[in-house]
Amino acid sequence: MNMHSDTALRDEATSLFSEYAKSEYDVIRLRAVQALAAIGASNCPALIEALLDDDEDVRQDAARALGALRAQEAAPQLLENLIHDPCGEVKLACVTALAELKSEEAAPYLRTLVTGRGDEITWDEDELHQDEWDDWLDTQIASIKALGQMGDVAAIEPIVMALMDEDGQELGDVACEALGGIGEPAVPTLGVFTQSSNRRLRHCALRTLATVGGTEAEAILRKAVTDKDGAVRLIAYEALMPSDPALVEQALADAVEDIRIATLNLSGFSEPELLDRMMRDPGAKVQLALLDRLDRETPITDQEDLRWQVLDFLATGQQPEVSAQALGLLAALAPELVADRLNELFAVKADDLKAERIQWAIVDSLATSPLREAAEWLQRACRSPFRSVRLKALASLAMIVIDADRPHVNQQQGRELLLSFALAPMPVSAPEEPKPEIEPQTDIAALEEAGLDVTKGGENGPTSSLGAILGHDAIAAEMTQEAQEDDVQPLSPREQALLAKATRHPKRRRVALDDNTEALERETRLSAIRLLGEVKGMQIMLAQIARDPDTDVAQQAFAALAVAIAREGASMDEGQLVDLITSGLSHTDASLSLQALKLLQQADMPPQDSLRAKLRAMLETGDTAFRIDAMRILTRWDGTADVARSLLDDVSAPVRQAAMRLLSETAPDQAGAAIVPFLLANPEQRIVTYVNDSTPAVVSIGRELLTGLRDIDRRAQWPVMINALADLLRESARTG
Repeated sequence: MNMHSDTALRDEATSLFSEYAKSEYDVIRLRAVQALAAIGASNCPALIEALLDDDEDVRQDAARALGALRAQEAAPQLLENLIHDPCGEVKLACVTALAELKSEEAAPYLRTLVTGRGDEITWDEDELHQDEWDDWLDTQIASIKALGQMGDVAAIEPIVMALMDEDGQELGDVACEALGGIGEPAVPTLGVFTQSSNRRLRHCALRTLATVGGTEAEAILRKAVTDKDGAVRLIAYEALMPSDPALVEQALADAVEDIRIATLNLSGFSEPELLDRMMRDPGAKVQLALLDRLDRETPITDQEDLRWQVLDFLATGQQPEVSAQALGLLAALAPELVADRLNELFAVKADDLKAERIQWAIVDSLATSPLREAAEWLQRACRSPFRSVRLKALASLAMIVIDADRPHVNQQQGRELLLSFALAPMPVSAPEEPKPEIEPQTDIAALEEAGLDVTKGGENGPTSSLGAILGHDAIAAEMTQEAQEDDVQPLSPREQALLAKATRHPKRRRVALDDNTEALERETRLSAIRLLGEVKGMQIMLAQIARDPDTDVAQQAFAALAVAIAREGASMDEGQLVDLITSGLSHTDASLSLQALKLLQQADMPPQDSLRAKLRAMLETGDTAFRIDAMRILTRWDGTADVARSLLDDVSAPVRQAAMRLLSETAPDQAGAAIVPFLLANPEQRIVTYVNDSTPAVVSIGRELLTGLRDIDRRAQWPVMINALADLLRESARTG
C-alpha cells in the first residue's frame, strides 16, 4: 500500500481505538489495546493508561504492546506494575517490556526476581494456591533473559545462585544465553560451567564462550580440545581452527569422525590433499564428505589420473554407500573407463537391492556430469527395473535439456529421449501370447517425420515438477537405516525433502512397481509427459498427446501444456488451442476437464464466446474447483465484478473467498459493502484473506468498518470489527 494513501484512515482508527480503550466493556477495551499494538501506535497515552485498567488481561496486553513499540515514556508505569501489580502474568509482560526498553531503574528488581519473589514485590498469594502453579517460575526465566538482553554485569551473581539452586528449575540454557549477552565479564563464570558434571551445561557454556570470544574465552576453549568428551572437542575445534590453522593436523587425528569432517570443511585443502586424506581415513562418513568436495567439472581421461586411482579403489571397497558414490562419480567423469561395470550393473534384475542403490548414486552423479555421454547412460537408467532409478533418470534428463549453461552435454539427445518416452505406446499383451517390450525409437528424423517439434530449447531452470520426481522414499529409508547401523553419511535435509516428494503425483497410489514391467512403462511415460512441460518448444507435441484416449495420459499432457504456456507463453495457433480446451472441457473424466479448465485460465486468451456457456454452466453445477476457475476466467473476460458478486453467497466457503478477492481487484469501491457482512457472519476468518494488496479495497473496507464502529446499535459486533480493522491496517503497513 502507498505510504500516504491510508494515513487518514489510520489516524481515525488510532483515535477510535484510543477512545475504546476506555470503554466500560472489558472485551472492547481489550480488543482496542490489542489493535493499537497491531497498527504500531507507539505514541499513544491510552496504552499507558491501560496499565491501570481493572482487567488484568488489558493490563497484560498493554504492557506487551508498550515493550514491542519501544515506548520509553511507559517505563515508570511498567516498573510500577512490576512491583505492585498482583497478577503474575502482568508482571511477566512487564519484565519483557522493561527489557526491551533497557530500563536501568528496573534492573535491581529483575535481579531480585532471579532468585526469589522479593519482599518489595507484591504477589497474589490466592492465585498461587488456586492454580497450583507458581507464576514466579516463569518470571524468573524472563528476568534472567531480560538481564542478559540488558547486558547487566551485576546480574552474574544472582544468575549463578539461581543455577546452583538444587531445588530450582533447570536453567542451564537460559543462564548461558544471558551470560553470553553480558559478554566478557561473564567469561570466568562460563569457564567454571565448562567443568560442570552436567554435560548439557558444559556444552552450552562452551558454545557461549565461542560466541563471546576474546583472549580469556580462547584460553578456556584451548583446554577443551583435550577433553575426553568428543562433543566438547568438536565445539572447541570449530571455534578455534578458523584463527589457528595449526590445530588442523591435531583435529584430523581425532578419533571422532564428526571432528575430522568439520576440520576438512574448514580447511583449504587442494584436491590432491583431499584424495590423500580419503585414502588414509577409514571412516565412511569422512570419505563421503570428501567425495562431496571433489571436482565434478573436469573429466577423468586416463587411469593415471590420481582421482581415478582413488575412486576406483573406493568403488571396489567394503563400505556400500562409499562404493556406490565413488562409482557414481566415475560414471560421471570417466564413463568410458567403467563402461563394462556400468553395462553389467544396468543388466541386473529387480530383486538386486544393492544394485538399486548403486544405480541411484550413478544417476545422481550423471545429472551434473560435464560429458556428452551422460545422456546415453541416463537413457539406460530410464530402462532400469527400479522405479526410483527410472524417475530420477527422467528428471535428470529434463534438467540437462532445460539448463542453458550445459550446451556441451547432448541436450538434443535428451530431448529425443523424453519425447520417445512420452510418445511410447503401452505394450498390449494378450494373456496367451505376451508381446515383447519394444524399445522406444529415438531417431530425430523419425520424430520429425511424425510431425513433432524437436527444436532446441531450454532457458529456464527446473521447477517443482522436476523436484517432485527426484527422490524415492524406499531408498531414503534404506540409506538412513544404513547410516544408523553402519555409521555412514545420512541423507542431507535437501535430499530427504526430494525423497519425500517422490510419490506426490496425481492419481497414483503407493505400490511396489519394481517387479511390474507394464506398470513401470506406464509410469515412465506419464513422468516423461509431465517433464515435457518444462522443455521449451514442446507445446504442439503436448497438444497431440492431450488427445490420447487414455485419460491419465491426456490429463498429464494438459497439465504439462499449462506449465509450458506459463513458462514461455502460448506458441500454438489460438484456434487449435481453443479446440483442444473445448474437447477437454467436454470430457466425462472430471480430473481431465479440470486440467483443461486450468489450461484455459493459464492461456490468458481473449474472450471466447464458444466457451462462455460451458463456463457459466460450471458456475451452476461444477464442483468448488471448477466454480472458482470458471469465475476467474469469466471475470477476466468480462472486465467486471458481476460474476464474482453473484457468488458472494455461494454455499462453498472457498468459492466465497475467491469471489471476494476478485471483487477487491475488479471493484474495490464495492469491497467493503460485500466483505464486511461476510466477515461479521464468519468472525474466524481474517480480513486480509479477501484483499489482494489493493489500496482502494483497503480504504473501502476500512471505511465500512469505521462506520460500523461508530454505530452504537452494532456494539455487539465491535470486537470483531476492531480486530478486522487492526488486521487490515497492520497488513497494509507491512506491504506498503
